[in-house]
Amino acid sequence: MPLRTLFGKANSAPPMPLRSRDIAAEERPPGGGVEGFDTDDALAINHARMTHLESLGLPLDGRRVLDVGSGPGHLAQFFVERGCTVVSTDTREENIARMKELYPGHDGRVADVETDDVASLGSFDIVFCYGLLYHLENPVRALRNLVAACDDLLLIETMLVDSHLAVLRLEDEYLSANQAVRGIAHRPSSTWLAMTLDRIGMSNIYAAAQPPAHPDYRWLRRDDLSTERDGHLLRGIFVASRRPLDLETLVPMVSQPE
Repeated sequence: MPLRTLFGKANSAPPMPLRSRDIAAEERPPGGGVEGFDTDDALAINHARMTHLESLGLPLDGRRVLDVGSGPGHLAQFFVERGCTVVSTDTREENIARMKELYPGHDGRVADVETDDVASLGSFDIVFCYGLLYHLENPVRALRNLVAACDDLLLIETMLVDSHLAVLRLEDEYLSANQAVRGIAHRPSSTWLAMTLDRIGMSNIYAAAQPPAHPDYRWLRRDDLSTERDGHLLRGIFVASRRPLDLETLVPMVSQPE
């Protein structure tokens, strides 16, 4: 096809030039260290997340839990308080070091869910993946890794792109301790997440019937490919299970063959 039909008068204007970014040469932005996990905003959304998780009525007490993308381990304490055996992982050594300062004796490991075999850590009743998926460069690879380690429940909280299609929106992120490790991230649609989980072996997939009590989760669909609206990010809570779940707190996302 001649170039003029791609960028000439026969078609719309050429795409806007993309601003180059040398990620390898970038420095961490001010305030981008482990302190980012303890801002008022971070603590507020964590409270909303875990209060909501408790309300779902899932069997969580006394189970073996893999907490991925753990940061300094704040959310893992929800499971510790319920008598669970918890292994927490994070890609950044500084986050695990901070965890050991805050929660001595907590089992924290440096591991990358995109490149390391997390199933080598063992099998887990629950894989807890809150606040991680949307920071990943290769989310399908990571989900395969998590499913391989999961015996029962995979709990996911993620930022979303507003679309009924199974799409990922590519995003830039700074190299802060709570952002993408390699500067490239993705925002999935809920359809993408359901389709991916089903195709890799977790066919019982649910969305939360009621969102957490935080404005990031309380938004109306417009199907406009946005990832934020009215000053708030778009987020959702999802549960994938090895067996069907019959809970009023969950809405099925995948129909099963009869």
